[in-house]
Amino acid sequence: MTRQRLAIIGPADSVELILSVARQKEEIFVLVPIIYREAAEVPIILSQRAKDADIFLFSGIVPYNYALSVPRWTKPLLHIPHTGSSLYRIFVQITHQTGKSLEHISFDTFSLWEIEETFRDIGQPMPPVYIKHYEGVISASELTSFHCDLWNKGQIQAAVTCFHQTSEELNALGIPAFRIWPTRDSIRASLDAAARVAESIRFLEAQIAVAHVAIDGYGNLVRGANSSYDVNRIEVRLYEILIDFAQQIGGSIISQGGGQYIVFTTRGRIAELTRDFTVLPVLDVIMQKLRVHVSGGIGFGATAYQAEENAHLAHGLARRQGAGQWMIITDEHVAIGPLNTVAYLRYPVGEGKAKRKTWTKLLQISPITLDRLADFMEKVASSAIRVDELAAYLDITSRSARRIINTMQSAGLVQYCGEEASERGRPRKIYCFVGDRILK
Repeated sequence: MTRQRLAIIGPADSVELILSVARQKEEIFVLVPIIYREAAEVPIILSQRAKDADIFLFSGIVPYNYALSVPRWTKPLLHIPHTGSSLYRIFVQITHQTGKSLEHISFDTFSLWEIEETFRDIGQPMPPVYIKHYEGVISASELTSFHCDLWNKGQIQAAVTCFHQTSEELNALGIPAFRIWPTRDSIRASLDAAARVAESIRFLEAQIAVAHVAIDGYGNLVRGANSSYDVNRIEVRLYEILIDFAQQIGGSIISQGGGQYIVFTTRGRIAELTRDFTVLPVLDVIMQKLRVHVSGGIGFGATAYQAEENAHLAHGLARRQGAGQWMIITDEHVAIGPLNTVAYLRYPVGEGKAKRKTWTKLLQISPITLDRLADFMEKVASSAIRVDELAAYLDITSRSARRIINTMQSAGLVQYCGEEASERGRPRKIYCFVGDRILK
């Protein structure tokens, strides 16, 4: 079984404690300790060490909140919670080390109800306390000022903090400061959660990935070429590029003709190559070596059928984004992309999938033909269309194109607009798209 790399991030003493417990799970994890001086360093650490681990476990809520502020982060983030037992230990330390009662104490990070509940658990009424609760991130210096101001006013006898730096600064000023540490029970619980995440990652990495690749505007390319040899050369060069791409991801490639290709691999290999689904190096190669736009859709799934369906949907979304775009659809029906662009987003697409199945069944066409049909409908808008034009664009027979138009007419998507004279005999019928022109 492949072990997942688990980064353990926190101050030196916290990391050492967590490692002592985590070594019990070394058959599951490769442990990667990462130590910081201040929690504010976490965003920089993640940007520099993103490739070093598969799962990131933080020593507490403070560094975890900093991690949540990192844009476009996709790897699992976990933290060890500060539970009531963490406070119990602090209360014991205060009473034994200072000989003082649990009164006139300042707390940061914890909420009022957490502190009230802890006092109820130990069977004591809550004395006057001062609390600095916050959402998101906060600087250590701000918390140091909070506790220090209360001390200077004579309002507290001790301070309880979750910040390593604040604890050191307060103690250096002669203010009794007690730092919250993760308990071993909390560490074990968090490691169990990380183990479940690791199992999920292994399942996802083994998922099937299918990529549908096509030369945009292939019909126009053929019609505008000086000879078929020019088109064949472009297809051969693209095929060679995609062979190198398939080799990079340990996959296989099938040419479907008409400037279309399918690549098979696994989700794990795609995630590795694309830096967790953000960039795709092969797109730069295509732009450098070819003078045509190539779009693509990558789909993931537990089965080949599911992965291929998602690849079709992803390719359709990519074409709607413009020429040469690539999208990803996960098994959770999340769209990712366009890759290699500043417009990169992640959003759910469940409704579109159901709509897509309805149209492929009604029109009796494949998902990839549906993509082309929707693309055609977008381009012609309300302009007149003819059966032969649709057949050429979809690369199907005139008879099949006529059947599709008849079905769409029955569904209220097109209407008969008139006829035009033809040099070869009967006038040709003209149709116009009406209503909802988007089939995906």
